[in-house]
Amino acid sequence: MGQRAVWFARNEQAEALERAGRKAEALALYEANAREGCDLSFTYERLGALYEEQGKLEQALEAFETARRIEQKRGPSKRLVRLVRRVEALQRRLQDREHEQRARLLFAEASYSSGRPQRAAAGTQQRKGCLGVWLLGAIGLGGLLGWLM
Repeated sequence: MGQRAVWFARNEQAEALERAGRKAEALALYEANAREGCDLSFTYERLGALYEEQGKLEQALEAFETARRIEQKRGPSKRLVRLVRRVEALQRRLQDREHEQRARLLFAEASYSSGRPQRAAAGTQQRKGCLGVWLLGAIGLGGLLGWLM
C-alpha cells in the first residue's frame, strides 16, 4: 500500500473516531499523518478544527494555513475559500486576544501605580452611572429625547 493510501485510511479512521466522540484518538491519527509529511489538506483542516476546540489557536492557525497552502496548489475550490476564511477569522481572534491581554496588563499597571487596584475601576464605573442619572435629572427625559432628534 502506498503512502497516500495510508494517509487516506488514517483520515477515514480518524473521522469515524471524531463522530464517536473520541477526539483525542482522532487527533493522534491526524498528527501522525502530519509528521509523515501528509499532503492532504483534509488532514490539516481537521487538525486545525480540533486544536481550535481545545483553545490552541496558534496551532490551529498553523494547521489551517498548511491546509490552505496545499489546497491552493490544486486551484480554486469551495474548500480553498472556506480555508481562507478560517485563517482570516483565526488571525482576527488571535489579534483580539493579544489586544485584550495588553489592555488587561495596562489596566493592571495603572491600577497598581495608583495604589488603589480595585477601587480605581469601581469608582470610574460608578461615576459614569452617576453622570447619566444627573444628566437625565438636569434636562429631563423629554429634553434629552428632543435634543437627540
